[in-house]
Amino acid sequence: SPPALLGAGGVVLGHLVMIALMSMTPVHLDHGGASLSVVGLVISAHVAGMYAFSPVFGWLADRLGRTRVLALAAGLLLAAAGVCAVAGPEQADLVGLGLVLLGLGWSASLVAGSALVTDSVPLAVRPAAQGLVDVAMNASGAVGGILGGLVVAGASFGALGVAAAIVVVPYLLLSAGVAVRGPAAAH
Repeated sequence: SPPALLGAGGVVLGHLVMIALMSMTPVHLDHGGASLSVVGLVISAHVAGMYAFSPVFGWLADRLGRTRVLALAAGLLLAAAGVCAVAGPEQADLVGLGLVLLGLGWSASLVAGSALVTDSVPLAVRPAAQGLVDVAMNASGAVGGILGGLVVAGASFGALGVAAAIVVVPYLLLSAGVAVRGPAAAH
């Protein structure tokens, strides 16, 4: 169904962007001379963003609706990509901000997207649908890691941030449009 596809798309896109940027962050920071402790702190802040606010995103998805939280997730992912695009390798604080935003965007996309998939498919096929979304999410992570490495090797971390932003914008427009028109528009 269209709502299930919108939810699955949010989960897959969030994971693709998160893995692409997060996996290249230590390389980027290393190019700026960051110590292992600084790299660890930035990644720890990112992981906190991924998990610490998941109950909040669940509450928001229940209160405001899944599609609105998916639009919020896309906005957070876009902000993260933008911050990462401009953060130099010696700007660990700015990279850290980008990674926290990335973790929050990933969390919101996973929580709201999974809930929308669950809401949108019949009970008899929910396990299979969620399993398919999980497989697609993990495959997108593999693709994100490979593409992230290729972009950074061929260009820069900033270029990866720009590429991530370009990938997120169409989903942001779609999810925001559905959120504004209401849940019935997703059907």
